[in-house]
Amino acid sequence: MKIVVAGAGEVGFHIASNLIEEGKDVVLIEKNPTRAKYASSHLDCLVVVGEATDPAILKEAGIANAEAFISATDYDEVNMITCFIVASEFDVPVKIARVRNVSYSRTRLFGNKLNGVDYVVNPEIEAAKTITSTVQHGAASDIFLFEDINIQLRDIIVDEDSFFVNKSLKQIKKELKEEFIVAGIMRDDEVIIPDGDTVLIDKDHIFTVATTRGFVQILKKAGVQTKKLKSIVILGGGKVGYHVIDMLSKQGKNIKVIDRDYELCKKLSADFPSALVLNADVSDESIFEDEQLFNADAIITTTHNEELNILTAIYGKSKGIRRAVALVNKMNYVTIADDLGIDSTVSPKVSSVNAILKYIRKGSIKGVYKIFNGMAEVTEFLVHPKAEVADKAIKDIRLPKGSLVLAVSRHGQNIIPDGNFVLKGDDIAITFSAEDTSENLQSFFSE
Repeated sequence: MKIVVAGAGEVGFHIASNLIEEGKDVVLIEKNPTRAKYASSHLDCLVVVGEATDPAILKEAGIANAEAFISATDYDEVNMITCFIVASEFDVPVKIARVRNVSYSRTRLFGNKLNGVDYVVNPEIEAAKTITSTVQHGAASDIFLFEDINIQLRDIIVDEDSFFVNKSLKQIKKELKEEFIVAGIMRDDEVIIPDGDTVLIDKDHIFTVATTRGFVQILKKAGVQTKKLKSIVILGGGKVGYHVIDMLSKQGKNIKVIDRDYELCKKLSADFPSALVLNADVSDESIFEDEQLFNADAIITTTHNEELNILTAIYGKSKGIRRAVALVNKMNYVTIADDLGIDSTVSPKVSSVNAILKYIRKGSIKGVYKIFNGMAEVTEFLVHPKAEVADKAIKDIRLPKGSLVLAVSRHGQNIIPDGNFVLKGDDIAITFSAEDTSENLQSFFSE
């Protein structure tokens, strides 16, 4: 599958990197020679230097043979215009535009299939959705939800005092008396596919699949209490913070917002009258004391400064705030944040990639999540009645190495299957893949 990506900034680079890892034939267009040189030396793909709005540059990138075009430059207008040009001059089935300005997506420009944009992705809104979902479910860990199944995917860090440490999965399952599957373990930057005899050790990063009810007991045993979060402190009212305030306000949360930009604070106060907006510098310790911020149930840090987000989240927790969610983009910062006790980290880049991958693949694929810093995927499939896996026991299905069926939904019933479970047409199956991509697994679940 050939995909042309316009823009080698943070989002475009990250999208291209993930698509290349999946084995896609990617061509990157970037007008900035410095960015283009960096991308060329760090990505295994052709990088064309030039304006993506120039048909000659698009031809040089091989757009005529592309199955998808993604415009992810720093400018909304460029992304939209480029998609319009591709739609009018070339026959490319899928055109995706990164559009950060919400007002654009509300116009009739995106209500007409003839406009040239098949899908609009907004990194800030995707990140805000992830943060809101995390808070809604207690922010006890990173959480991934699926469209039509009451099954959750959560991550847990095993420490030396954990209920899980130095125990085999078989032993843990016996003691918990709950149905769950540990999809994978990251240990020393290596992804391990466990079996019942695998013993968890200190600092293991595990992703676990269970029902919502099952996770109540699992997290309780892990020493994590899940309670509804009612009072929320949000640091940063910028693009991501604004959408988070909007979404959480609609859920009736008690919100306090801190931002040092006076004009932005005025706008936030006008737009969200139910929220308490504080014009202050969070580095001033007195603001936490004066406003009794330590009594909040959770702190969400969404500034443009990742280091500040991590430090403030840690500080809030050290002073008694139960849960901390930090906006982080750099993958190495995600690991650091986990090690420092931040409950959940959210990346606009990762959220956008998940949304784009889901749209590009479509068909039998209902959802895709990248985990373990992009080294593995969890995918939601709709099983076709004539699929290769239909009417077969899981133990008899020869999926690619490193792939597992984690959970199944059938007629509203949520099942954590064993090897004897037989998949049926119209089942919704959740899979884990460490050495393959969900697109390569798709043939097993489709007609």
